[in-house]
Amino acid sequence: MTTPDAGEELSPLKRAIIEIRELRARLDTANALAGAAREPIAIVGTGMRFPGGVDDAESFWALLRDGRDVITEVPADRWDADAFYDPDPDTPGRMTTRWGGFLDGVDGFDAGFFGISPREAATMDPQQRLLLEVTWEALEDAGISTDALFGTDAGVFLGICNSDSMRLLLAEPSEIDIHTTTGNSLS
Repeated sequence: MTTPDAGEELSPLKRAIIEIRELRARLDTANALAGAAREPIAIVGTGMRFPGGVDDAESFWALLRDGRDVITEVPADRWDADAFYDPDPDTPGRMTTRWGGFLDGVDGFDAGFFGISPREAATMDPQQRLLLEVTWEALEDAGISTDALFGTDAGVFLGICNSDSMRLLLAEPSEIDIHTTTGNSLS
């Protein structure tokens, strides 16, 4: 707001002009903020892993289009379902189902590609390994070189949960090493 010199009285017209200018500036700021809130988000690349061998946009679309059921019995190489199954939901330490959604190839991580030592990779939570692979695939899908991202405002948005890997490692103290916390942090 333009302030008058000391002792100067503004006419009603001048006060109105100053008020209009201030309101226009506030309206411009509000419009800019509202426009930014409505700014479209562009998804330029995707990477994904879902049960049923879904690992790209085409296979994801086919899964949705075909309405396929990708829930399967617990694979024998994951765990012994019989050892944990009990139909009674009140039985402690047991599960009441033998079914779930399982990702394929979670043990096929190429640690060397990401500059990670085999020892560190063995301690990493599988979620972190999948995150690296899927992020790389999303960048490839978008045609973006990782080198081109240095110093930019690029972002990666994801969902991650549970610390089963950490819980299993901590249950066996001899398995804890220098990579345990970094390879199992959800941050």
